[in-house]
Amino acid sequence: MAEDSRRRGASALGPLLLAVIFLAVLGGGVGFSLGTLSKHQRNAAATQGNGTANNGADNGTDNGTGNGNGSGGGNGSGTGGGQNDKKRCPPHTEAQAGAGELTQVLYLHTAQSEVWICKDGSGTLYYQGHTGAPGEDLQEKVNALFLTDVQKEGDNGYVATNTDPSGAITKYHVKPKRLVKEYLNYQSPKPSVTENSVD
Repeated sequence: MAEDSRRRGASALGPLLLAVIFLAVLGGGVGFSLGTLSKHQRNAAATQGNGTANNGADNGTDNGTGNGNGSGGGNGSGTGGGQNDKKRCPPHTEAQAGAGELTQVLYLHTAQSEVWICKDGSGTLYYQGHTGAPGEDLQEKVNALFLTDVQKEGDNGYVATNTDPSGAITKYHVKPKRLVKEYLNYQSPKPSVTENSVD
């Protein structure tokens, strides 16, 4: 009788041992998968934010108006209406900056002009203005204006400053839906000009 109960105990132990091994393998696989997923999410977050501190200028998000044409930079205030593929700035702008690849932070198209706010890998901002129709070749000081004095302005705007040799200052206030040109220290006072987005 004792031998018979040992056999029953041993025969019940086999399926129990198999179930424990199966659950251990299954738990290990789930743990490995979750760990890998977490690692990929951390890497994606680090890549999206570029891993640089730029005084809160961007955190890898597009905080645009949400109803734009998809032309925002995807990396700051833009008209893109959501994340996009970090569209590059025009080759002319990259050549003027001499800082390698530039990505759009904001693009604005008005009836009179186009404006790009661009950013290099270190977070430095650049302004590129163009008077004329989209698609034209940019020619500096003919139909294009490149500026390096660019600052964040408010939640979703930027201001670029151009000072000419006479001391006259033009400030270009750029927001997702509007460009305001402010003229300061001109010999003959000039009123500000506003250009609204046509997109």
